[in-house]
Amino acid sequence: MPMRNIFQEIGKTPAEIEAKLNKAYAHFFEGDVENERICFDKGEDEAYIVDIGHSDIRSEGMSYGMTIAALLKKRDLFDKLWNFAQRHMKNTSGPLAGYYSWQVSMKDFTMMDPGPAPDGEEYFAAALLYAAKVFNCEKYKQEAIQLINDMAHKPCEGDVHTMMDVDVGLVRFSPMDGNDFTDPSYNTIAFYRMYGEATGDEIWKRIAENSFNYLQKAVHPVTGIAADYSEYDGTPKATPWYPTSDCFCGDAWRVAWNMGLDAANIGDALERASKNSGNNSDKADENGDKNADKNLAALAHVRDWEIASIRKLLNFLNERRPYLADMRIDGSAFPNEPRPATGGLIAMNGAATVALPAGDPLIKPFAEDLWNMEMPSGTWRYYDGTLYMLGLLACSGKFNV
Repeated sequence: MPMRNIFQEIGKTPAEIEAKLNKAYAHFFEGDVENERICFDKGEDEAYIVDIGHSDIRSEGMSYGMTIAALLKKRDLFDKLWNFAQRHMKNTSGPLAGYYSWQVSMKDFTMMDPGPAPDGEEYFAAALLYAAKVFNCEKYKQEAIQLINDMAHKPCEGDVHTMMDVDVGLVRFSPMDGNDFTDPSYNTIAFYRMYGEATGDEIWKRIAENSFNYLQKAVHPVTGIAADYSEYDGTPKATPWYPTSDCFCGDAWRVAWNMGLDAANIGDALERASKNSGNNSDKADENGDKNADKNLAALAHVRDWEIASIRKLLNFLNERRPYLADMRIDGSAFPNEPRPATGGLIAMNGAATVALPAGDPLIKPFAEDLWNMEMPSGTWRYYDGTLYMLGLLACSGKFNV
């Protein structure tokens, strides 16, 4: 999945970029225990990522850590993280078998809640597919396929539903009963296309299409902003345990990056298809050609909408510098005291620029924001830090697997 090197486009040298990545990796994975590090070893062959502010271990962070390890070609770290996840987070029996606990204790490594958070599963599967290519390891691909199949086809049992809602064809907020709504940032369309390619299962094409149709309703048409949670029809959703989940907060920062990755990959696919069509003079299968053209046109429509939405968001924020991290999706005031732009939001905005055409005036300010920001440290370094690492990898072309 080729991706441009945004940092090079804004004038950074390859040596500077590698130094930036190495410094960030050393900070979060090898740095000072009190203020920098988020990754810790358990025994000889396990490692885990800690949400420092909440003193627990989350499937989200573990899957992000595996993605970072794969893209930086750190196989030993990848294996240690995956060993921990399989031994301490994976449900092996009962209705939840095959899914991963979203929250594990850092004191005794037991499950605090055996239920899954789908962004963990989605990134676990993607990380395994990346690792399968980077390390040329078929075992990782087969483990990814098993998880992907469970996400799409695991039968409903008791109060546990299939992770991809069987009625609406969208990712649920959780497979647990009562969670029949979604999270815009869980709709990782680029990953769904990867899952379909890896498995050959047509269901992922339908889920990708459903997610695109859903995001067109969930993303505000003027601001380009989505909420943390929403109903399947895109209506922002407040919940009793999280009253501001109908606003743009921590989860929703990731939506622009999700769209950016998909748009960048589609752009590459369209470029390859254009080159192949120019070299192909065989017109024997006209129906096949027409279907292919129709599919490419549909993909181009998706890409164009994703780019337009990213531009809306970045323009909206750029005009309001210093912009805030929390607001309603129409851009109006957050009901509580809003935070200034956080490291995680800055990173996701920078990462989203991978979708924009070279020379777009929005690339430089947001990529420079990411390049120049201080590395997250202290109590809340986990979420901002993992998103920071993903943003650096995106803008360095490291998702080119």
